Amino acid sequence: MLLVAMALAAACAIVYELIIATISSYLLGNSVYHFSITIGLFMVSMGLGSFLTRYIKSQLVERFILVEVALGIVGGGAAVALYGMYVVVGSDAAYSWSMFGVIVVVGSLVGFEIPLLTRILNERGGLRIALANVLAFDYVGALVGSVAFPLILLKYVGLVRTGFVMGLVNVIAGALLVPQSEGGIRRRLGVAGGAAAASVALILAIAWEPSITAGLERALYDSPTITSEQSPYQKLTVTRRGKTWPEPEAPSSQAPVVAKRGNDLRLFIDGQIQFSSVDEYRYHEALVHPAMSAAESRESVLILGGGDGLAARDTLRYQDVVEIVLVDLDPRIIELCSTHPEIAALNEGALTDPRVHVVTQDGYKFVEQAGRGFDVVIIDLPDPNHETLSKLYSVEFYRLVARVLNPGGAVVTQSTSPFFARAAFWSIHRTLEAAGLHVAAYHTNVPSLGDWGFNLATDRPIDIGALDVTVETLFLTAEQIPSMFRFGRDAAEVDAHVNTLLRPVLMHYYDDDRWGYY
Repeated sequence: MLLVAMALAAACAIVYELIIATISSYLLGNSVYHFSITIGLFMVSMGLGSFLTRYIKSQLVERFILVEVALGIVGGGAAVALYGMYVVVGSDAAYSWSMFGVIVVVGSLVGFEIPLLTRILNERGGLRIALANVLAFDYVGALVGSVAFPLILLKYVGLVRTGFVMGLVNVIAGALLVPQSEGGIRRRLGVAGGAAAASVALILAIAWEPSITAGLERALYDSPTITSEQSPYQKLTVTRRGKTWPEPEAPSSQAPVVAKRGNDLRLFIDGQIQFSSVDEYRYHEALVHPAMSAAESRESVLILGGGDGLAARDTLRYQDVVEIVLVDLDPRIIELCSTHPEIAALNEGALTDPRVHVVTQDGYKFVEQAGRGFDVVIIDLPDPNHETLSKLYSVEFYRLVARVLNPGGAVVTQSTSPFFARAAFWSIHRTLEAAGLHVAAYHTNVPSLGDWGFNLATDRPIDIGALDVTVETLFLTAEQIPSMFRFGRDAAEVDAHVNTLLRPVLMHYYDDDRWGYY
């Protein structure tokens, strides 16, 4: 029973570690940093806990049970505590210090486990066998936890509820040893009562988790949450301000339905806003139309990202478009944005248009294996706030994109904000140039996002004055286009390095910029 408890405890420990690193990556980005810090600080804290066990001289089983109960409460509540801290304080620095504190406490408690259990088993069977058994079961438990987290827990249970569930498992692991604990009946009943109380609290937390999560998300997004789910790849959240969604004037209406401010529908991915229904047309018209004008032909269009269907909607306004291949890694966002009535109304059913062929694949792999060319490539990906996305802004990736671009074609990529992430924006610009393309940077104001930037690239010099808008729009005009290619002094080009796979400077530029003022 002791070894079973050790395996359960090890599974819980690795899951706590993964929860802390994952939620920190979701909230602040830069997963390499947060996973590295979490692992390193967790290991040091385990060492601290192991060191402190030298002062425990008696009641080893009872102490082990109490450690498991404490871990169940602290580790089980880590996700909701950190999420709540971020929502309430709203400061990245305050969140980071809170994260450090949680890691130290949880890691120190985990550090108590192996020394205590080894000493207990040593008293019963010798150190050689005790140490071998404890480490073997510890490693097996850690393997189970590390595999279960991405494949089962994150996908089907969610971060917050996973914390509560693993906390309950931790308490149960300790409770299994109550019959073996030292002391009389009264002492055992006291320990059992503590474990029972912790179990009840965690069971109630599991039952109330949807309400807890909804409340935190409402506070985080400052709007009621109407859809929130964890796909295998990302957290998808849809919020709305207002009571009703206006019906489209006609199913075939060419202009998108524009909600009033009171009906502000927003999509968030991993806590980062992707669009607001109030002003998304400004972003998507700026993204799509300059590239469609710059290309000599528009018959075949490749959209990388853009799973919300909004870039495809604007691309479909061109009658000479024969085919759009839309590549997005996450099939769930395609399903959500093609079936959710409000989002489908906004994208005008673009994802189900017969000219749109959806491919659920990593964008890098797709262009690497494409084996064909496209007249226009529209890159509408989330911001490069971690290494998985940073590779899709690398010179290696842009060279692959240039390879699938037909002669006379055009590429455009959203490039984050030239004001809030100035160095990151110009790093993307330099990286496209390093891929052998002629590049022109431009920007526009999107109220929900701020000053937002793009980079247009072709295989020949770009004549900005020749760019035109030949379809119906809500925002962009041909006369307005040249002004988008001019930058003020506070957003003008700065010296920035090229982003590569082996030197991913972009996500560091992105993290180090002025998002604190966003």
